[in-house]
Amino acid sequence: MKLIEQYEIPHFFSNPVTSIDQMQGLFAYHPTDMYICEELGFFLDKVSEILHKNHIKVRVYPNICQSSWAETPSLKTFFIRPNDISIYSTFVDVFELVSDKERQHVIFKIYKQEKWMGPIREIIPTFKHDLDNKYVLSSFGKIRSKCGKRCMYKPGSCNICERFAELGKTLEKSHIIIRSMKKKD
Repeated sequence: MKLIEQYEIPHFFSNPVTSIDQMQGLFAYHPTDMYICEELGFFLDKVSEILHKNHIKVRVYPNICQSSWAETPSLKTFFIRPNDISIYSTFVDVFELVSDKERQHVIFKIYKQEKWMGPIREIIPTFKHDLDNKYVLSSFGKIRSKCGKRCMYKPGSCNICERFAELGKTLEKSHIIIRSMKKKD
């Protein structure tokens, strides 16, 4: 690290940053990027402001459910649906997809199109909830990107993810599909 700093070599660490303490600790090494994961993904508005002020890019793994506790329900883990990429791009500089070689091209194409009209677990294999993306309202990502994970800090104060899932099931039973409306340039 001394040589890297002495010669001002751009660098970053592959370690996922999952707490504000880790994030602050890594500042001392002046990285170019940080992987924001797990709980910090629910504070992206605050995290990105801090990192961007320090000229550090925000990197995420959008297609993996992330939590420091293995039994956290999928809806309460950090992940990003393809449909929410434009929302999260306000905070995130690099979306790094994780996939096996056989599915890599397809997953990349879906995220690039910013649209998925099928079960979330088909593109995010670690997602264990039975939720079809075509029945999820577009505000899902906007709320989660900066919710601060209130549901866990103050149980009962927020159940918005569950409400999205319940509404999705109701829409599915009624055969009502949510189509995202994108502005044309």
